[in-house]
Amino acid sequence: MALALAWPALVGLPLHATAAPDDIDALIDDSGPLPKQTRDLTALPDLLFTTPSGLLCKKTVVKVMHDVTCAGDLPGAPAGTRVVTLPTVYAQANGPARFLPTPPERFFGDTTGQAPVLLPAGHKIVFWAFSNTQSLVCGVPRSADLVCRLNAPKAIGADNSGPQTHGFVIAAPHSHVF
Repeated sequence: MALALAWPALVGLPLHATAAPDDIDALIDDSGPLPKQTRDLTALPDLLFTTPSGLLCKKTVVKVMHDVTCAGDLPGAPAGTRVVTLPTVYAQANGPARFLPTPPERFFGDTTGQAPVLLPAGHKIVFWAFSNTQSLVCGVPRSADLVCRLNAPKAIGADNSGPQTHGFVIAAPHSHVF
């Protein structure tokens, strides 16, 4: 059953570059209406969501920048990690996801009165999907507490960078970013 969603200079810690599980594409899609083109991305509202494992995540929009940031139990993340974040500019890659020591409030702001949407096991939220090489999705597969993946046609400011895939996997015993 799909949910009707009402989308009410940082320094990273060491990265562990690995590939994302490919099983989030097959998850049940709980997305609401998707934007039709990249210029529609600035109108996307923020979304606060949680997972069955207790992660609290927020997909935010600030002008042309979009971030998916999560806090909670991040098993195997580097010491001192408080959040994991995946940044984008429009639908372009803005580098790999990062584990950060930054307090979650810096990304979430005041969430008083906001009820997070539960993203159940076996489900995903697609934030945009313009093509196979241009999408942002988070899901809860059997293999992980949460997987968020950005597919972008290029990196921001790099005309010849080629397709980019970045994101994070939160899973015991070792969460990782890519």
